[in-house]
Amino acid sequence: MGINQIILSEQDHNLGQIGGGAWLTDLDLWPKHPQTGQLMLPVITMNSTFLGVPFIPSGMALTVFVCVERNEETYTRSSVRKLTVHQQSEMEKLQLGHSCVLLHTLATSELTPATLVDPIPRTYIAQQPLTPEQMEEELEDLDSGAGISKALGRPAWLQDPLYESPRYYFLAQLIDADIAKISSRHEGIFGGGIGYIFADNRAKKMKEGEVGGYFLVQFT
Repeated sequence: MGINQIILSEQDHNLGQIGGGAWLTDLDLWPKHPQTGQLMLPVITMNSTFLGVPFIPSGMALTVFVCVERNEETYTRSSVRKLTVHQQSEMEKLQLGHSCVLLHTLATSELTPATLVDPIPRTYIAQQPLTPEQMEEELEDLDSGAGISKALGRPAWLQDPLYESPRYYFLAQLIDADIAKISSRHEGIFGGGIGYIFADNRAKKMKEGEVGGYFLVQFT
């Protein structure tokens, strides 16, 4: 069995969606910035079939929402929920955004409120096998691993190890280069870092609108 890599696609393969609106059944579920009340920006949505994760209930999805600050049309702040220890002192100097990984019913239609500020253009996630040449390149480059870590469900890019409890499962990673391929004006949304999505394996017992994981940004 070969290793699949996750790629961006213009067609919906029923795996996940980057950008666009949010597949919520009720606008009241949409996360807001705790201070300003501004609607948070949906970054990526993954349904129960994504990578065969069994604990996301059938008919439900996880959506990562972030709030970021902009300066002269360029994103200058990353949305951080959790940081590794060696970054903490550096990050405290910044006025950080917020993030939320929401568990919700996958609605039959997408919500895109008029008040949503500058959404990321919609694109989709697909999978395709790594070619032997790509696999060789991944294995030779010790600083690489983006494609393999996405497919294997492990954060190969993390500079420091994360000792997660069995409660969490590494679901996917998203780098600024992925976002830049979709929309150059959103390049830097993670502050030049890499975003990692950790899902809560207790999601089967969670209710609509609960936080089903967390989103970590690590700078390179």
